[in-house]
Amino acid sequence: MSRLVHRLRGNADAPRSPNFFDLSDLHPIGNMRGGLITNKAGRAVLRARHRGRDVKLYEAHSPQHARFIAAVSAALPDLFPEVLELRGAWVMAEWIEGRPPEGAIQERQAEALRRIHALPPEDLPPAGFCYLRDFLLPRYLRAAALAGEASTLDAIAAQTESAGDARIVMHPDLSPDNLLRAADGRLVCIDNELLCTGRLPLLDLCNAMRPLGQDQRNRLAATWFEGAPPAQDQIERTAKAWMMREAGSAFITGRMSNCAKMISASKGELVAKLPFAGTIDRTGP
Repeated sequence: MSRLVHRLRGNADAPRSPNFFDLSDLHPIGNMRGGLITNKAGRAVLRARHRGRDVKLYEAHSPQHARFIAAVSAALPDLFPEVLELRGAWVMAEWIEGRPPEGAIQERQAEALRRIHALPPEDLPPAGFCYLRDFLLPRYLRAAALAGEASTLDAIAAQTESAGDARIVMHPDLSPDNLLRAADGRLVCIDNELLCTGRLPLLDLCNAMRPLGQDQRNRLAATWFEGAPPAQDQIERTAKAWMMREAGSAFITGRMSNCAKMISASKGELVAKLPFAGTIDRTGP
């Protein structure tokens, strides 16, 4: 916990005390890597008590990103936990107790993603974080360098995002485990540390599908596409980003042969590896 205290104290606008949020019963949730309390993005995540209620305390990518998360949460108050306070990059939000949503989870995922993607980015503060540039590509570049692939972040970003695509609010971590039916009836998305803006809505869909079985993936794809498959260039750019996501994940978990196979795959093979690839033909007219 001493490392955590150091990180808490590292915010210039915070008093030099680990209890600057007026917290008690502070303890970690999520992963423990190298003695540091982390989520997928390498940031600290904790549960605590604050003025008699349970709260979740987590690090955004930056203070700007924390303000963006708070703004998105306020824009969809029934879907996101209430953000109670910000201190630098730290976000304190209400703790949600709940149960898995009833019915087909794929419909709930699609409904939540559509609502998030429909938020106008121009009505929100700058995100201060990009899932593609700040999370996926740096991991991939480390793996690609080991494999002898000489690339720059700007070059590979250009292969995946088109300036012609609309910028949207993205949620790259809307898995079934991150949706709960709260006691008050709300369907709440509980893990929001990767909220950002971007131009690849299908990448959100792939991340939402990743933990599902194939039948569930097919149902989510049918709900999402509603009989109209996406344009081929969007599919190919999403496939490139998905390869980077999977290669980077394999790299940081030590699955080096899987990482090498992903990096060396051809464009056609990349499209075939998309979680919804098997449904594309069936969603057409």
